[in-house]
Amino acid sequence: MLPEHGRVVRIDDPSRHEPWTAGLKATDVVVFSTLDDTGVPCDADGQPFASTTDVTCLVFDHLDDARSFCEARVKTATVVRFEIFDSAGRLNPPLLVIVHPERARTLAGDRRSVRTRRLIAIALIGGALPLFWLDYQRDGLLILPTVLGINMLIIGARLLFMNLIVRDTESAREERLAQYRTSRGP
Repeated sequence: MLPEHGRVVRIDDPSRHEPWTAGLKATDVVVFSTLDDTGVPCDADGQPFASTTDVTCLVFDHLDDARSFCEARVKTATVVRFEIFDSAGRLNPPLLVIVHPERARTLAGDRRSVRTRRLIAIALIGGALPLFWLDYQRDGLLILPTVLGINMLIIGARLLFMNLIVRDTESAREERLAQYRTSRGP
């Protein structure tokens, strides 16, 4: 299905001698579509490309047009993941990622996933403390509780660190999106 307010651009076009981004205006947005589960490039209907030379992207004049198109497509092509970039293409992280609402929890910045990781981290860290106490009460003769406790602390810390990275990445994305919108005007 061709977009109403956009155009299809072939990434690897042998007849073109300049980069595929050369024909884009600074106000254009680029949409790449992939299968959500595998990351395989596909068209807007969810059909994988026959070869890497057939890969295309969609180019829209306005972010709102791209977003509307993608939101409409994920209703029928539920396995497609749309990533919307500015005119630089994949040079920067996407401005927006659009998936079917049922798959939104699979996104790294999903609030439910962040909350789940935080709760698991707190449980692991809290669970490590009794193991240390148990080993302390036995005068350090038990090795297994201490080893398990250390591993639980490390895993808990890694989960909290992952949440920190996700939060920083999401705030940077939102800042870029706000800058994009203010620089493009209404």
